[in-house]
Amino acid sequence: MTSQTPFLLTGVTGGLGAKILEDMLNVHKIDPSKIIATSRSDSNRSKYESRGLHFRVADYKDPSTLDSAFKNVKELLFMSSSERDNTTRNREHLNVIEAAKKNGVGRVWYVSLAFGGWTDSSKIGFQQAHYETERLLAQSGLEFVNLRAGIYSDAFPLFLNWYPESERVLFPDVDPPVERGQIAFTTRDELGEGMATLLVKGFGAFPSITPKTEKKIVLLTSQSTDSMVDLVAAIDKARPSKPKLPIEYLSPQDWIATSADGDIGGKGTPWFQARLVFVEGVCKGDAEVIDPALEVLLGRKPETGVQAVERLVREAGGEYRWHQNHINGDWSGLRAGK
Repeated sequence: MTSQTPFLLTGVTGGLGAKILEDMLNVHKIDPSKIIATSRSDSNRSKYESRGLHFRVADYKDPSTLDSAFKNVKELLFMSSSERDNTTRNREHLNVIEAAKKNGVGRVWYVSLAFGGWTDSSKIGFQQAHYETERLLAQSGLEFVNLRAGIYSDAFPLFLNWYPESERVLFPDVDPPVERGQIAFTTRDELGEGMATLLVKGFGAFPSITPKTEKKIVLLTSQSTDSMVDLVAAIDKARPSKPKLPIEYLSPQDWIATSADGDIGGKGTPWFQARLVFVEGVCKGDAEVIDPALEVLLGRKPETGVQAVERLVREAGGEYRWHQNHINGDWSGLRAGK
């Protein structure tokens, strides 16, 4: 009988997946031969095989590649698709789940997002695909865990629509107001560090961490919340030689039109229409739930959103940018794993 390879990681070409892989190799000293790195492109093969890792092509659009990739795998780290359309993303995720089931994968670790906390109550558009994937996993008969990741502190330019050139920050005038919307901002690197630790050591090493609900959710967040207004103040603090950024509130429709008019990143009206739903959601508490699991995994308190923003802006000399804030990047926004 062919033995199972301990770990297969999808998404290793993205920021979160790359961090998980590096920590598994360099912090936890996992033998590279025990890890399968995947990509939808075979052009990445030499990059990973040269380090002693196994490599397999895994294209969510092509079930035949998933069938080959998932053979003899014990633990599968499942990053979400980069597709912007939820219907397409759901179909691709179903391909992954069906291939995992067909090939007897030992356990699937799906990287979801923390909108809604322990519930499925968020109305934010892209979160609906995560809820659907979690539901499919719960019905699959597979062993699985849903890792709901806190909202990236690193992506703050996306949430504020801020660029180093910005002379003001615009918010929609919504109810509840933006300054009351608390978000458990969490850095991508600390999420990657925590996920790598849990993958390698398992739940047995952390008896206080137990997946909750029928969806087997582990909520990985910082231990405090901040508003988007708090993040603007953090930018100002990191750039003491520059004038403070004024905050202006516009009616939702005026905010959409004004934001889309000449946006530095090239984002248009549909993008800001979707972003309005995001703002309304977080102002109603969609991202305010915190849990101590990440602190337990790190062995220290996670960095807060305000701390992270101040550090990132200062380290970049005030020129910090986030790729998803530009239409030529993957600006679909907040897909777990980027």
